[in-house]
Amino acid sequence: MDNPVFPQEMIDATLEDLVKHYHKLSYTAKEICGFLLFVHSTHVSVRTVYRIMSKLKLKRYNNESQLPHILDKIVHLREQGYSEVGCRSMWRILNTYCGIRATQETGRFALNALDRSSVVRRLNRRLTRRRYCNKGLNFCIHIDGYDKLKPYGISIHGAIDGFSG
Repeated sequence: MDNPVFPQEMIDATLEDLVKHYHKLSYTAKEICGFLLFVHSTHVSVRTVYRIMSKLKLKRYNNESQLPHILDKIVHLREQGYSEVGCRSMWRILNTYCGIRATQETGRFALNALDRSSVVRRLNRRLTRRRYCNKGLNFCIHIDGYDKLKPYGISIHGAIDGFSG
């Protein structure tokens, strides 16, 4: 699977191309400096990144994708299993992995319009119970540990069969 954050064609790219790529993925100037240092072995200051962004006329405001595209992508992501993701995580997924530019406010309104009950549940900090569909005995085992006594060299772990039928 192709990684959108570290694509192979960006290895030999110029500094301006790298800054443009990471800016498009909604990373801050400090995060871009980190990527340039640790991924591309290029040391630049935060101020230099700001200068390059200014030279390339890159801006963070007024470059949002259209609302129907944002709503379609959120519905698609929720069908893929991102149904319990909050507004900040959804905003980051949209901007980083899906290539859709959205503000946090737009993402919050879209999630609120699409699934009000999940938003209320997250606001109330209510946990939802997981639902299992077991094939039978000894199919699903729940394992848990008690780490409070770990500094004294005592480690306690337990397991229980998750089947109830």
